[in-house]
Amino acid sequence: MSLFMSGANDDRVWNTLSESSGDIAFVLGALANNKRFALLTSLLRGPQTFSVLQRVTGLGKTALAHHLGILLKAGILKRIGKGRYELSIDGAEFVKAVGIAYAGSRRRRELEAARHADYIQKVHTKQKEPKMKEFEVKIARLEPMRVASANVISTTPEHDAWEKMRTWAEPKGLLEDLEKHPVFGFNNPNPSPGRKEYGYEFWIRVEPDIEPKGEVEVKEFEGGLYAVTTCKLKEEIESEFFQKEGYLESWKKIVDWVKSSKYKYGKHQCLEKAHDPSASEEELVLDLYCPIEE
Repeated sequence: MSLFMSGANDDRVWNTLSESSGDIAFVLGALANNKRFALLTSLLRGPQTFSVLQRVTGLGKTALAHHLGILLKAGILKRIGKGRYELSIDGAEFVKAVGIAYAGSRRRRELEAARHADYIQKVHTKQKEPKMKEFEVKIARLEPMRVASANVISTTPEHDAWEKMRTWAEPKGLLEDLEKHPVFGFNNPNPSPGRKEYGYEFWIRVEPDIEPKGEVEVKEFEGGLYAVTTCKLKEEIESEFFQKEGYLESWKKIVDWVKSSKYKYGKHQCLEKAHDPSASEEELVLDLYCPIEE
């Protein structure tokens, strides 16, 4: 069977695709987001409230409102009352069409076969869950970058500063590509004996045209050379070292490594980079960036 179009119906489809390519790309762009697609899949079962859609997507109010606005503009959703939404007729057809096409696709069959093969291999080799490697250090250079900064001083500054940053960054789509917009953090100011409050500051790389306002500021980071190691936050916090000293043992290890290496301690900012900033404390994995100089 030929994959190329033929016949009057196919000519009509070709003409539609050619003439309306811009609007079709806009609608597909509205669909092409995992949070929005989870939201739409939920709405296939019927109308949902704003609070239910929050639970489905795990998004905050501002971020969810942003995504709903995109879907409403694309004509995929309808607002049917205060805080209630349902799929439009077009929206339901679009979502079903994607599901039907994917269900019968070669890609899905190949992915299912790969998952099945991987499962069989794990069963027969009795493969265990991967563990963190022993202490390792790599050298990395961070290039200069423009960052948006959110800083909070409280008894829970990591959580509070992240909420401030997330509320600002999420509606702008900055958290959807952490390669393009990496997130870094560090104590500012550091904890001190006898004082429950301390500070934490988050950075996210931004483009020159983005201008944070209010409590989110713009800073220019000059970059620098770093010794980098990786740790699991939960393991570090539950260790005897943390209970006694009040900071992560991996920070001590990497500072000791620098002292015994050919490098010297640098003057630029110490940084922490979460593999997934939105992960729970149970699952959070951090890269620790210790500043060094030749």
